[in-house]
Amino acid sequence: MKLIPIHQNFIDAAYKRGASCLSEACDTSGGEITGDQLKMILARGERTLLEMTMDEKTVGWGVVRVDQLPNMRVLFITDLVAHNGGFEQFFEAIKHLARDLGCSKVRCAAKEAQARLYRMKAGFKPVYSILEVEAL
Repeated sequence: MKLIPIHQNFIDAAYKRGASCLSEACDTSGGEITGDQLKMILARGERTLLEMTMDEKTVGWGVVRVDQLPNMRVLFITDLVAHNGGFEQFFEAIKHLARDLGCSKVRCAAKEAQARLYRMKAGFKPVYSILEVEAL
């Protein structure tokens, strides 16, 4: 699998080629972000769009950001859509990208079913859970 970073100038073209499916990932964010908002963030260069290809065919799309934390540099996967599977190869490729960007860790947020799959198939370990309650 190859990961192809898409420059912010070409976000519109990438969305026409299929990156618009990332709105599906946004739909599971609990209202945190919409697909249109994600596209705007990508076009401003605040996150990086990755095209996932195998045998010269697009098999999925991902979005990442680099978080420089006090004790580590982390590549955070914010969105991922790969309808035809292949996410295990994506995670192997993303580890290489993380190292190339000077990151020592790769993190992602996931619902329980995804988290189980990522632990079993890609070696992820829980760091902490984020909980939410409505404010009065």
